Amino acid sequence: MKTCILYIVIAIVLCWGMESCETQQNWWDSGISSPYHNGSIMDYLRDDTANWQLTVVLIERAGLTQLFEGEDKDYPEITFFAPPSFSILRYVWDQASGKDTGNQRPLTEEEKNHPERLVQALDPEWCREMLMRHVVKGKYLKADIAYRDPNYDISAEEQTGGTDFTCESGNKIRAYRDKSDYEGVPDAGPETLYLYSFDAMQMVPLASPDIQPLNGVVHALNYNYVLGRI
Repeated sequence: MKTCILYIVIAIVLCWGMESCETQQNWWDSGISSPYHNGSIMDYLRDDTANWQLTVVLIERAGLTQLFEGEDKDYPEITFFAPPSFSILRYVWDQASGKDTGNQRPLTEEEKNHPERLVQALDPEWCREMLMRHVVKGKYLKADIAYRDPNYDISAEEQTGGTDFTCESGNKIRAYRDKSDYEGVPDAGPETLYLYSFDAMQMVPLASPDIQPLNGVVHALNYNYVLGRI
C-alpha cells in the first residue's frame, strides 16, 4: 500500500507545482543544482526511485540494461526522452483494470501495492520497442536544438525551425526551443525545450531537460505524458 500512496502523492505534488502540469518546464528556485551525474543513465535512474523506479523495471524487462549503462558499443552515448514511473504506472493499471478494452474491473490489492510485477509481466519485445521510441543515438542537449520559427505552427510544412530526430524505433519527433519575454523585454526570459511527435501528431509534455550522466543525456518527460504517445 505504501508504494501506491507514494505514487499518488508524487503525482499530486508535481501537478500542483507545475501549474496544472502544463507542457512548459516550471520549477522552484531551491538554489543551484548540477545537471551532471557521475554514473551511467541507469545509475541515475536507479538512484531516484521516486521518479524512475518503474522506468528501471521496464528497462530491465526489455533487456536493455547494457544500453542504459553505456556498455553497448553501438551506443556509446544516447539521448533518452525518459517516461517517468507514474506514466508507466498509469499504463499498467489501465491495462490490468481493462480500462482500454471496456471490460473494466477494480484493481486488486496486489496490483495496487506491487505495480512492478505488472511491468515484469509485460512482453519483453513490446517493452524494448516502447523504450526505443524514446531513444535517439548520440547526445543532444537543449543548446543543440534549433529555435522554432514563431510565425508557424511546429507541425506546419512552412516551419523551418526545430530539430528533427528519428528515434531508434523509427518514430519521428521534432524538438525545438522557444524564447520568452521577461518584464516586457522580448526574448529576455528563459528558453524552453518542447517536443512534437509526428507519429502521435501531438505535443509531448516535457518536465526537465539536460540531466547529464556519463553516457548521454536524459530529458525527463512529465507525469502528464501518456506512455507510447511519442
